[in-house]
Amino acid sequence: MKVANDATAVKTRADYTALIRDSQAALMASAERITVVGRWVVLAAAVILNHFGNQNSSASVFIVDTILFCWGLVNLVVSVVLVRGFRPGRWFGFVTTGIDLMIATSILYFSGGYGAPTDFSLLFYLLIIASAIRLGLPGSLATAVVVSALYVLIGGMTSFAQIAPPPGFVVGRVFLFLFVALVAGLLVGDIRNRLDRALLTAIERATQLDETQRREALEKERAQRLEEIDHVRSDFVSVVAHELQTPLASIKTQADTLLTQQHRLDQETRSALTEGIHRSAVSLTNLVQDFAAVNRIESNQFSFHFEPLDLAELVNEVVDRFPVSPRHPMRVRIETGLRIRGDRRRLEQALLNLLNNAVKYSPRGGSIAVIAFPEKEGQVKVSVHDEGLGIREEDLPKLFNKFTRLFDKRAMNIGGSGLGLFITRSIVEAHGGHMTVESEWGKGSTFGFVLPLWQPSESSSSTTTPSSPTP
Repeated sequence: MKVANDATAVKTRADYTALIRDSQAALMASAERITVVGRWVVLAAAVILNHFGNQNSSASVFIVDTILFCWGLVNLVVSVVLVRGFRPGRWFGFVTTGIDLMIATSILYFSGGYGAPTDFSLLFYLLIIASAIRLGLPGSLATAVVVSALYVLIGGMTSFAQIAPPPGFVVGRVFLFLFVALVAGLLVGDIRNRLDRALLTAIERATQLDETQRREALEKERAQRLEEIDHVRSDFVSVVAHELQTPLASIKTQADTLLTQQHRLDQETRSALTEGIHRSAVSLTNLVQDFAAVNRIESNQFSFHFEPLDLAELVNEVVDRFPVSPRHPMRVRIETGLRIRGDRRRLEQALLNLLNNAVKYSPRGGSIAVIAFPEKEGQVKVSVHDEGLGIREEDLPKLFNKFTRLFDKRAMNIGGSGLGLFITRSIVEAHGGHMTVESEWGKGSTFGFVLPLWQPSESSSSTTTPSSPTP
């Protein structure tokens, strides 16, 4: 149980880790979408600046238009990719930032640098804000430093400049770059922190809810298990009390009669009483053996001695030894040549259990049929048919449980521990087979088991193995 709980906890943590990862990926995708919208806005503003009020030469305007057109194509590709649901990683942001940086510096150079009559510095502000959205404060400050360096370096290397900037202009612009980076980084960082705290709070609450539900499920399972144990214990006590009462009362009554009235009893009566005591003792012995068999099955100590067996011979021996009553005519149909590998004593016990049940629940005159035949390739089926009480369809799944007796007013006087079918199923499953049951209410039942046929290529040596725990 502890291993299962640990596995559930690990699975839950993995689920939340995946949730955090998905949330971060979704946040990154949102940042890229916001950035691409800003990129289109800045692109439109740059086109307007380049054509309205621009005092640069025609060559400068043409080159800037060409650069803006190429940038528009890049933006179109990025937009299509994002609209189609692509989840970008950090590398995607670095690539687009690098492209935007090349565009901005190229436009800065060909428009006249920081001495140009038209100011395209909004491209650099876009870069800084986009980096803040993608990477937070560290990313925005790093981008601002790179932008400032390029602005100072590229802005002073152009031959397109027509005017000299006023004193302190470049320093002021660099200061603005750094200021925008700081403000944007702090704002985005605060938003990210709030989102992370909200996500962690939601995860903590979900974890607490999962833990509560898990504990409730464990408590419910424990309660059901205790209820099942209590039910089995009650059934056990009921069966033991009922099954022991009759033979013990018979033994006591007949023994008392022999002790107190033996001088008045003739030999025939004494023999009948002795035989009755013996029958009751046998009944008690069988009951104790059933309880011992169930205990060995559940403790995995029910051993088997496997050897090649002739199924027809085994079934015939069991039927020949079975005390046939004139009230229940028995028909036997067995196909010869069927070889299996199994434990003779255990299989005889399983078949005897089915025969006893068939006789027990059959009315006077009801016939019993024992049939053994190949069911399909590689398997053989042994079945016992009776014309007894039959079983309701809803009761069929409960037949092979311990202490299960389907009480019916027609069978109130029929004894039994409710362990025979459980033991039979355990024996059959240990042989690699399975049980079958067919029944029609009021018309009889057919219980059987299917076993694998023994292949000549298999080892013919005898082996002894413990049974597997029965589910």
